Amino acid sequence: MGQVNLIRIGRDYLNEGGSITVTSGMLAHELMKGSSIISLANAGLEGFVRASSLELDSIRVNAVSPVFVKETLEIMGVDSLAGMPVSDVAKTYKFAVEGNCHGEILDVRKFQ
Repeated sequence: MGQVNLIRIGRDYLNEGGSITVTSGMLAHELMKGSSIISLANAGLEGFVRASSLELDSIRVNAVSPVFVKETLEIMGVDSLAGMPVSDVAKTYKFAVEGNCHGEILDVRKFQ
């Protein structure tokens, strides 16, 4: 609920045209064993972003859906071959904040 509350409360503090970008995750769409709670949270957040964008005319709301980040996997001692470098993930956040999208779920793999 933290990210939902960020949108609900933050909208009152942003100037017109401001932007809120939250983070969901690939587990909303690519399920794996043991991911049911995370999948629920990610999919719910994505639905909230899309629906709230219909109600918020003066600010933009989007979600970035990252894959596993290479550097995080390395810190965890996990094989990082399937991870994406954080510098590449950051490009999607930059697009969300600086672009004109509203109510979008941005898959980081589409911005590479």
